[in-house]
Amino acid sequence: MKVWLNVAMLSFALSACSPAPKPDAIDSARYQVKTAAELQQRFEQLNNQLNADFNQFKKVESNAFAHQFAFDANDLHKLNMHLVASTSLKSTKVAYCDMMNGYFREMYRLGHYNLNLINAIQLPNADKENLKNNFSSTEQFYTFILDRYTSYRQVQQTMNYGCNLKAAL
Repeated sequence: MKVWLNVAMLSFALSACSPAPKPDAIDSARYQVKTAAELQQRFEQLNNQLNADFNQFKKVESNAFAHQFAFDANDLHKLNMHLVASTSLKSTKVAYCDMMNGYFREMYRLGHYNLNLINAIQLPNADKENLKNNFSSTEQFYTFILDRYTSYRQVQQTMNYGCNLKAAL
């Protein structure tokens, strides 16, 4: 019996130390477009999807929101008007982070894989931004999202839960 327990513990320890599985490779072709008009349309579709997802989330998790203001993905400077309460369940905060980080991840990939076209499009409230520079790396994009394009940093501070956007990118 001792031998069996030792073998089981050793195999458990070895499996815990084995390297984590590598994430699936990103299919860049899924994000690449041919024209700036097509890229603009893809960003608009992404924003429309976030509007639908966010409004559905607010319906399902209505107790987590103090206000039921209309959400607009075209004005993420006002994201802080759609706060998840700090007293909300962790599962609600995780779901909120997953939704927003998923949106930003798709946004980054769409811009990053079309750097040659990105400066030809219009992003809401980003008129004075060098989009090609902002989408050139995850670090640049992270800074752009948290410091200039949205109030996502403030949302995380208010709900007292970090969404770890860096890891999501």
